[in-house]
Formats: sequence, C-alpha cells, structure tokens
Amino acid sequence: MSPAQRGHSERTPRQPLDTELAERLLARVERCQARADELAATLDAEAQRLVDRQLDGFDALLRRKGAQVEALEEAEQQLRRILTEAGYPAGTAGVRAVLRSAPESLRAAWGELEHQLRTIQARNEANGRLIHRNLDHTRRLLDLATGAHERADELTYGTHGGYTTSSRSRRITQA
Repeated sequence: MSPAQRGHSERTPRQPLDTELAERLLARVERCQARADELAATLDAEAQRLVDRQLDGFDALLRRKGAQVEALEEAEQQLRRILTEAGYPAGTAGVRAVLRSAPESLRAAWGELEHQLRTIQARNEANGRLIHRNLDHTRRLLDLATGAHERADELTYGTHGGYTTSSRSRRITQA
C-alpha cells in the first residue's frame, strides 16, 4: 500500500509521514517561501514605480520579476516531483493526503506558503489594474492633446465648406 493510500483510507489509522520525506518536503516548501518573498518584494517595487510613474529601470524590474516567477515555478515543480516520487497523487489530492499525516511544522509551512501565493496573486492583479489605469490616463491625455476627444456632432463647416472640428482645434498662430 502506498503512503497516499495509507493516509487516504478512512478505516486505516493515519500513519505519520516518514521523517525523511517530511524533512525533504519542508525544505522544498521553505525554498518556495523564499522565492515567494523575493517575488513579493519585486511586486511591491513594481507597484511603487507604477504609482510614481517612474519608468527608469522598469524593464530590468520586469526581467527580474519574470526570472523570479520562473524560479518559484521551478521550486514548486520540484515539490510536486517529490510528492509523485513518494507515491502520492498529483495535484491537490496528493498535497491533502500528505498534509493529513504531516507534522505540524510542515502543515504550518504549507499554510503560510498558500497565504503567500494568494497575496502575490492579489498584488500582481493590483499591479495589472495600475497599469491599465495608467494606460487609460495616458490615452485620455493623448486624446485631449490631439483633439480626438471631440465628438462627431461638434464638427462644424470650415472655411472651405468641409467638416472641421470646432475652433479649439485651430493652430495657435491662427487664434
């Protein structure tokens, strides 16, 4: 019977998770936590730059963010690989099976990691909203500067008989 089956059966008493496996998993969870902390700090820096509209070095920040996302994904894949090699099912079912028989330190670390990942996701989504808000603001400024904000029903006839925008769109030297 595999470890997952032992921990999954309602009739069989749950066996404590093998100490060596628990330590390996805890080390991987802690590595994921460290990667998540690094990504969270970068997301905070990204948010501050977006709020301040500071673009100097933003491309380097985005490259760092991309590398950190990849590092976090790699650490998570290693964690999943350990679970699979130990005979646990893939995905959430395997994690649940492990956590049922895991020591408190591993359960607590896993819970913290889940919290970190939810926080990172929320920060990333908030940064996306900031980007869209800044883009919208920039588009509106460009529309104002180019006269594109004026509606078609505000068009009037120009001196040559064609449609033109109101007098606000005349060149300054003709004002």
